[in-house]
Amino acid sequence: MIIKTTVKCIADYDDAWFEDTYKTLPFWRKERTRPLKTENGRKLSILAGKLILDAFLDNDEDPENVRFSDLGKPLVGGDSPFYFSVSHSKEAVALSVATPNDFNPILPGSNLIDATSVFAAAKEAPRSSLKSSQGLSSPSIGLDIECVREYDEKLAERFFSREEQDYLKFSDSRDETFTRIWTSKEAYGKYTGGGVNDGLKFSIFHNPVVPLNVILPCTFEYRDVILNNRKYLYTICYGIIETL
Repeated sequence: MIIKTTVKCIADYDDAWFEDTYKTLPFWRKERTRPLKTENGRKLSILAGKLILDAFLDNDEDPENVRFSDLGKPLVGGDSPFYFSVSHSKEAVALSVATPNDFNPILPGSNLIDATSVFAAAKEAPRSSLKSSQGLSSPSIGLDIECVREYDEKLAERFFSREEQDYLKFSDSRDETFTRIWTSKEAYGKYTGGGVNDGLKFSIFHNPVVPLNVILPCTFEYRDVILNNRKYLYTICYGIIETL
């Protein structure tokens, strides 16, 4: 599986570009954009749609050939080996695309941290609502991008494990650690197709110095980018998932 991720900022485009680009989007993306009330939300949706459109065309895929799982995960219809995940935050839009590499095992990225050295074991085996053409297993990808946000102790107490909360309290970069934990859980939920609830079932430690003895059937890549003087963190989660 080959992973390509693109990150763009809405501040780099003018109003005329958004107006003209909206007209070119696939019907399903227009339907998602049309109800949005805020200018920022609409621009994010249009830019995301443009990234998706370009990725489909670059891979000789029909941009209208998209269906949605029961939980809203967008999927390419039929037996296409093309997979994608999109995310946005503040002014940033990110798109990750996965394409097969002669169906070889997943290739490690240059900035990759393997899940087996970062994540605590899930209490429940991760499952997905996705179905492969053989009914056995299916490639998948999940992406989440977030502008570095202030550490929120109450939110951490509500959604993070005790180990995660303790780790946050002693972190030298508490805001970034808090954001990284959240992006990892969101990306994992998109990967499984089960949403963020799947991401809340396990404990994550973004600690390359003291890795945990853990197993999850996926790989995580952690990256960051500066856009319009803001720092964003994004996590890509991908692999082969077992289906029901």
